[in-house]
Amino acid sequence: MTAPPAALFRRWVHVREEDAAGVRVYRPADQPLPPARGRDGIEFRSDGTFADLRPGPTDAPVASVGRWTLPAAGRIALAYPPGARSAGAPTGYEIVEVTSDLLRLRPI
Repeated sequence: MTAPPAALFRRWVHVREEDAAGVRVYRPADQPLPPARGRDGIEFRSDGTFADLRPGPTDAPVASVGRWTLPAAGRIALAYPPGARSAGAPTGYEIVEVTSDLLRLRPI
């Protein structure tokens, strides 16, 4: 199994207005984004953990931390601790594209 691209390992913010054809678009959290309330995000870490970032009561992100694995090339499976998965949060993604300034994921 090959490792995911190094560019994946950072904090990403979901830019819903760029989503298309069932693919979610994410931009790096340190880049300027169009104003929007309640942006969710994800952070992939090279140690095999991830943080699912959902807006909290004050719009500040609240993280659910779990582990990721690579069940197949170009796919990431997410495992949440019991009770930590947010409603509607995917349990895996197909990596459509990843560069230093763009992450496109298709929930599976």
